[in-house]
Amino acid sequence: MIQHVGVDGCKAGWFAVARDGADLVWRVFPTVNDLISAFPVATRVLIDVPIGLPWADAPMRPCDSLARQVLGRPRSSSVFPVPCRLALSAAGIEGARKINRKCIGRSLGSQTWGITPKIYEVDRLLLSAPAWLQRIREVHPEVCFWALAGRKPMQYNKATLEGRNERLCVLERFELGVRSLLCEAMSKTIRKYVQADDILDASVAFVTAEAIQGNLASLVGEPSHDTAGLPMEMVYLKI
Repeated sequence: MIQHVGVDGCKAGWFAVARDGADLVWRVFPTVNDLISAFPVATRVLIDVPIGLPWADAPMRPCDSLARQVLGRPRSSSVFPVPCRLALSAAGIEGARKINRKCIGRSLGSQTWGITPKIYEVDRLLLSAPAWLQRIREVHPEVCFWALAGRKPMQYNKATLEGRNERLCVLERFELGVRSLLCEAMSKTIRKYVQADDILDASVAFVTAEAIQGNLASLVGEPSHDTAGLPMEMVYLKI
């Protein structure tokens, strides 16, 4: 029975890593609803997507500020500004920028706009099915790697070969099957839809969720919840 799942967004939808018996397994789901339907009894689903969202009185999420502080440069650049809830429904990036500027006084970058559909999916799910709030929690992969590496940020960009090997070495201290899972997933998926860093990010979320060698902790700050009551936090493993 699968209890813990690590999830990262990808061009194909959502890449998920879990354990089935003694082995790591992976699957790709087109939507987050398909994902939770596949793991209905999972006790912990850690997902790389912003959950609680900023608003006029809190235009920047405290957990994002804390994440940038612990990661330092250059890894702090991986923590994207998060759009307000109204901007998620915009038809295009210019409309989203206009809404975001009006609501929280800040424009919206193309990278943030690129993940807006993923943010919207999870936001709709948690607002319509709040029971999942006890099980679905936000992670940032670079914060997770920072924690697993003894609170040291990764030296290399995750898109490079050096960055991939650096993250694999960190993961293998906790789960030897990660390299095999990466090789299998790379051989059975198309690069246009699933990248190596998607697999590694989902894997570090899974290792964090399983928490065999530590306890979960959170970067939180104040305020800790948004106006809809969703938590603004990033979960990591405290060893």
